[in-house]
Amino acid sequence: MQMHKHIITALCALGVAMSSSAMAAKLKLRPDAPAEYVVRSGDTLWGISGKYLYSPWNWSKLWGANRGQIRNPQRIYPGQVLVLRYVNGEPRLGLGARSGGIPTIKLTPKIHDLSTGYGINTLDVNFYRMFMQHPQVINQLETQNAPKLVAGPDNRVLFSLGERVYADRQLAPGKYLIYRPTQDILDPDTKKYLGQQVVFSGEAATLAGANTALASRSAADGQQLPGDEYYTRVHPLLKVPTETAQPLVITEAISEIRNGDRLLQITDEKDPFQMMPHAPEAVINAKIVAIMDGIEEAGPYQTITLNKGSVDGLDKGSVLSLYKKSRQVKTDVPQGNDGKRTVMKYLSIPAEEVALAMVYRVSDHLASAVIVDARRNVTIGDLAMNPGHDLDDVNQDREHAPNVPQDPHEAPNHQYDAHSNIDIY
Repeated sequence: MQMHKHIITALCALGVAMSSSAMAAKLKLRPDAPAEYVVRSGDTLWGISGKYLYSPWNWSKLWGANRGQIRNPQRIYPGQVLVLRYVNGEPRLGLGARSGGIPTIKLTPKIHDLSTGYGINTLDVNFYRMFMQHPQVINQLETQNAPKLVAGPDNRVLFSLGERVYADRQLAPGKYLIYRPTQDILDPDTKKYLGQQVVFSGEAATLAGANTALASRSAADGQQLPGDEYYTRVHPLLKVPTETAQPLVITEAISEIRNGDRLLQITDEKDPFQMMPHAPEAVINAKIVAIMDGIEEAGPYQTITLNKGSVDGLDKGSVLSLYKKSRQVKTDVPQGNDGKRTVMKYLSIPAEEVALAMVYRVSDHLASAVIVDARRNVTIGDLAMNPGHDLDDVNQDREHAPNVPQDPHEAPNHQYDAHSNIDIY
């Protein structure tokens, strides 16, 4: 899938310096940071930040914003002028005097995406809107209680774009994501159940209809039945409580939509994919536990799921570095002057930072993040931590197997020197 050139350019410029420490007291500006910058159509908050900072997640510091009071980034619009100033020796970016307010835009008779206003987005992810604004891991109980598709045209079990389908209950008016569970997600360390990974197959909108059957039920029936049920006769002597199915029309279909798929109401259409990038305020030690679409590797603009959430200090806009784990290798080292003896030595290869990811949705114990830059593909099990651990020999606690006592009648085949971490043969 082809990405826009302006995003590729901005991210490539950032890739050479992903390891800048997020805890630095002072912002480090790029030497070519412009004194003034005119915002252009297609710019993103991340891209503009990368023109000024080696660490784009420090945007809130550069803008002088208080995230405790401002949950979304300052709206910036094409045509406005950004001016770099210094306040008490610290760089600050703000709107220039000739920027004016929000520009007036004349609407023409065509479809507009109003969900993001007319400001610039944090990232260029509109193409992934159906996925980026919703979780890829859902609580199992939520799925059990979710409405589901029960019928469509001609008693078929597969449905496509534009077709009318029906849910198993009356729904609040609006749009719904169509999904199905694919697998359970377990914490790789504790094996604790975290949730269900789901795949979204499309989107449907409710259709309004009349319900004369319900309106014509008798007063006696109304006292015996819930408000949305009435009696129908499937047998001359048998009255059956009945509820009218909810009609919907499929408005988006990106993969196979099946009878029995679940529905999740879209409740945040006016909460755009906009956030203020920032380093986590807590120490984060997370792992990638799932990748969208169930694939084993992920690259730029793909979604990953982490086994840490809001209780661990993550929130929307948190930027994490993704690392390949440190690993141990063995090597033989000559010992003595005769060259006949060697010792086996263990060496630790430090963790390698391979990507940056930004959290866009968070629950108590899970977070969904989008990869915004990557030197290499990331895989399930890779580490997600605060920026600044590149080439760090990160401690990874492992369970040690108990020592097995050796039979005293057997000759030892080797010795282990605890001080030099070598096996002597």
